[in-house]
Amino acid sequence: MRRMNLRLAPQSPIYIVVAAGRSALFAAALTGCANTVGAAIADSDVQSGDTGSLGADSAAGIDPDELDLLAPAGVCEKPEDWFHLGNVLDGDTVTIDDGYWNKIRLLGVAAPEIAHNSKPAECFGVKAWQSVKTWLPEGQGVKLCARPDPGADDKDDYKRLLRYVYFKDAKGRVVQLNARVIRRGQGRLYRSFSKGLTLETEFKAREAAAQSELLGGWKECAWTPL
Repeated sequence: MRRMNLRLAPQSPIYIVVAAGRSALFAAALTGCANTVGAAIADSDVQSGDTGSLGADSAAGIDPDELDLLAPAGVCEKPEDWFHLGNVLDGDTVTIDDGYWNKIRLLGVAAPEIAHNSKPAECFGVKAWQSVKTWLPEGQGVKLCARPDPGADDKDDYKRLLRYVYFKDAKGRVVQLNARVIRRGQGRLYRSFSKGLTLETEFKAREAAAQSELLGGWKECAWTPL
């Protein structure tokens, strides 16, 4: 996977994080690839909409939506913060119609690759991609809100914007896509470029839970942390 040069500044705190039970409420002034292992998987092996096993949470009768990280107060509340989704390019990259058709790379996330050029898809790459496409159905007016982290670069080496991405689910909640991908085992924490991020602790906890519950690629590809 292609690497990104992120110049992090962990000394720049912006959020105040308050833990309360299973949920975390954090206030923020948000202004502003995968190195995976496993066998390749073909597109024909995947059914559209397959989001992978929900593991222990499903068995325990827990609503998987309760695992989501929601936008804090003051974030993505203005209409002008939202832009239409263009395309879901893979499990950690989307485009938005912001006047420039920018590519957005999910900050702190490493999803497995889908097939491109002469390279085959990595293990769970197509399934992760299909999961994100299920959450963000193209051509149906989905809008996204993208926010940077003050401790990360604005763009990667491929000119993709590095962002926390939020979307509204069927319940009207403003859900963070980055955390959902990690928590549901569709991708892993990109540790090499996550140190000092505001949500590093949140992401680590979600990855540990997905790994322990053998969700998604943790089960099908026997992932280990990056």
